[in-house]
Amino acid sequence: MNVPRLLKIGMLNLVLVAIIGVLMRYKIGFEFIWVNQKNLQLAHSGFAFSGFVSFLLMVFVVDSIKNVLDTNQLSSFSRLIHINLFFAYTSCILFFVNGYAISSVISQMAGLIVGAIFIIKLFLVLPLYKHSQISNWYKAACIFYLLSLIANIWLLYMFFTGKKTQYTYLAATYWFLHFQYNGWFFFGCIGLFFNWLLNNQLLSKRSEWVYWLFAISCFPAYGLSVLWLKLPFWLYVLIVVAALMQLLGMIQLCLLVLRKEVVTLIKPDKTLLLLLFVTLGALLVKIILQSGSTIPFISKLAFGFRPIVIAYLHLVLLAFTALFLISYIHLNKYFSFNKNNLFATQLFAIFVILNEIVLGTQGIASLSYTVVPLVNEILLIIAIMLLVSSFLMVPLRSNKT
Repeated sequence: MNVPRLLKIGMLNLVLVAIIGVLMRYKIGFEFIWVNQKNLQLAHSGFAFSGFVSFLLMVFVVDSIKNVLDTNQLSSFSRLIHINLFFAYTSCILFFVNGYAISSVISQMAGLIVGAIFIIKLFLVLPLYKHSQISNWYKAACIFYLLSLIANIWLLYMFFTGKKTQYTYLAATYWFLHFQYNGWFFFGCIGLFFNWLLNNQLLSKRSEWVYWLFAISCFPAYGLSVLWLKLPFWLYVLIVVAALMQLLGMIQLCLLVLRKEVVTLIKPDKTLLLLLFVTLGALLVKIILQSGSTIPFISKLAFGFRPIVIAYLHLVLLAFTALFLISYIHLNKYFSFNKNNLFATQLFAIFVILNEIVLGTQGIASLSYTVVPLVNEILLIIAIMLLVSSFLMVPLRSNKT
């Protein structure tokens, strides 16, 4: 498995995600009759999930345990990664052209099935990896990925039968997002980071506390996404406890990451230091926000205003997940980055922050139905800069084969 080649493809896939993002932002502020905005959204979100995040996570996890795999197992994983990527491209094209149609749904489901096969095979080989502190994170990521697929089956049932209500559609959508964002993405990323700590002899027993706090709370934390439903009091209490557990887990994670030994090792690389601090900061803000959403009044406001939802989703997918995956490439020195690559990477991180600030401002302003002047134009400029910087940070040379 040629990991640097796959990672370069993954970084170019981020460029494609950014291109679609620019088209979406342009269409919001200006006339663009040749494309459908809903189709753009489906292509953008679907490809960001499958073509960028899941793709890189699969490559990283397999590479991190490759020493316990034989040649046949590595070849099998490589084939599944490539097939999954093929369906990510076809689904992106079909959603862009046809929207949520039978052809795009079949392509998306085929990709998810291939992904599920990959996840099951990965889960079955993880016992070979003797570091339980790491394999537990990977196992949990696999379980939550498979749990997220329940939502797709549910959505397909509603799509083909027409038995869809606003509540059932939103509940299924948030189920998928929760177990992808807070399950597969989060546990995969933290598992990879802890594996890096392990390789540098910096992993402490505190990591077990972090794991159990997040693992136990992940399932009930789905309730944070559906607090707008009429839930029984005991279930609401369970959701609040889950939110508090994740807040405690976040504190433990910060104490583990911000140790002097870890910061000292990262500090010489200014680009990496910026990426990791922004990533950790985004995750901290995310955990605090979701804890605040346990207050019913705040929850109704958050889920009732689309700009707030968009800001939150970008916080998780872009500011935390995407930046972590980029930082992990730097952590493991897969490529020889030149000064232009490093500057572009720093620029990308800065514009991710600016994007969140503007989206957050727009979201807060929407609570009082206030329109922020030139907000669409500003977000378009930021989207263009994210596109330019994402393209310029793609490296030319690899360090590993």
